[in-house]
Amino acid sequence: MAGTREFGGHPAGLAIVTVAEGVQAAGVYGVQSLLILYMANALFTPAMLADVGGFAAWRGLLEGLFGPMSLQALSTQTMGLYLGLFFLTPLLGGWLGDRVWGARLTCIIGAVLATAGMVMIILPASFLPGLLVSALGAGALRCNLNAQTGHLYARDDGRRDAAFSILAAGLNTGAFLGPLLIGALGERVNWQWGFAVASGCMGLAALTLLAANGLMPPDTPPAARRSARLHPGDGRTIAALLAVMLLTSLFWLAQSQVWNVYALWGRDHLDRLVLGFEVPVTWLQAFDSLAPILAVPPVLALWKRQAARGAVPGELGKIGIGMALMGGAFVWLALGSGLLLGEAQTPILWAALFHLILNTGWLYLVPTVNALFSRCAPVAVTGVMLGVVQLAVFLGSTASGWLGRYYETMAGPAFWLLHAAFPLAGAAIMWAVRGRLGAVLRL
Repeated sequence: MAGTREFGGHPAGLAIVTVAEGVQAAGVYGVQSLLILYMANALFTPAMLADVGGFAAWRGLLEGLFGPMSLQALSTQTMGLYLGLFFLTPLLGGWLGDRVWGARLTCIIGAVLATAGMVMIILPASFLPGLLVSALGAGALRCNLNAQTGHLYARDDGRRDAAFSILAAGLNTGAFLGPLLIGALGERVNWQWGFAVASGCMGLAALTLLAANGLMPPDTPPAARRSARLHPGDGRTIAALLAVMLLTSLFWLAQSQVWNVYALWGRDHLDRLVLGFEVPVTWLQAFDSLAPILAVPPVLALWKRQAARGAVPGELGKIGIGMALMGGAFVWLALGSGLLLGEAQTPILWAALFHLILNTGWLYLVPTVNALFSRCAPVAVTGVMLGVVQLAVFLGSTASGWLGRYYETMAGPAFWLLHAAFPLAGAAIMWAVRGRLGAVLRL
């Protein structure tokens, strides 16, 4: 625990991790809003391929694994693998935080490494290795920010769930501003300028953590970290949490396509004219991050009414509802992508409602999963298990990158209905097994 200083009824360290989370999210999501457009429209084109360091080897590797691909399919597969790696590396970051450096130091090292990777992305010659370096750094940073948030509170502190909701608000604020500003700068002015500003945001996150180091929970001494052991019954808890993770990967398979092929669909099929102004494609990502903020008041009001009636669905129930809403959002997108409107371009308001439905599901699922893993994971592997949360995103993102190839061959409604089927199946399974999982996790 990091002292007794408080801010707004929470430990002062929560403000630090929330600011760091918001600033790094601005950089990360600003880059993510640009990457698929940059690769498909500029970098992975005949005119630029000679400048992309290691492209021939990368193409050979991907086509050896997945078969021949067009340049656009290479772009979507690369994006899917990057997103997957971005969310796989927290497993390594969690282990480093638990066993080697401690959460506080691992956060700082991760932020510095992610900054270096984003600088590398600016140049075509170092673009591909830059994706790897930035993903490694972000992995070390993100899960340990979550771990530090949990360390600010006793395990039975009732403020813990609210703290993770506050942290999620910081993430979504940054994730809104990043595509809005960085995305538009890169898409409309200069790709490299967008990436440069994103690297500056990540550097600011590192400086924030360094400047406020004393407000964060102290790292456990190395000997104590290495001596931490699992206890009887922890194996069943870990198995139950892994089952939750596998089910939520079906949520992320659909969500990850919003960061990938959805941008290409928006470029090609969305009517983006608003009062004579053509909305940048990257702003779709900004609205995707604004939507959960807009959804917070009605969702919290609903939860309050349910609590007054003793009808709160519980953590596993909320996760199931989140997956069902995600599936419903993609059914809505399919309806607007040809099932109801025919060949006409999809109105931008239809897309706005898609994001609201989808991110209401996000609000049900993501903060709930983070709080669940933070509270239920065995103390000896808290950071690793918070990395396991991100493993669900890795599995979903990698699968969505592979499915992205079918965007060129499937009709739009069928493509989006395919993505709706996965989270809807996950919701059905969660509702069927939530009683058994809840018993193991003592919910």
